[in-house]
Amino acid sequence: IEAKRIKEFLQLPENPGLEGLEQALHYRFYGNLNEHECIREGNRLVYRNRDCRVQTARSRKGMPYHPCKSVGIYEYSGFASTIDARIKCRCLSCFPDCTESPDGCAWEFYLEEE
Repeated sequence: IEAKRIKEFLQLPENPGLEGLEQALHYRFYGNLNEHECIREGNRLVYRNRDCRVQTARSRKGMPYHPCKSVGIYEYSGFASTIDARIKCRCLSCFPDCTESPDGCAWEFYLEEE
């Protein structure tokens, strides 16, 4: 629902590609709560949550990190494919499979051409 509303608000075309996804990611409610960045690397877009409020709060309270990778796969894949059905998503780092800080996560988006 959020992706559809953002797409309409930004007046993105049917298949806006990674450029459209990058624009839309900056308007996500959850994205505005966390420190994040988008990095274009060739034909891919890397979205990185540098400081997730949920994981940071859990760490500060001495609680274990929340294993959010499976939810993130569903959430980010669904958001991206609503913006452009050709866009695929892959997790680069998210708890419990962190290759970066467990206080954030990283996701790769790429266009799957016909």
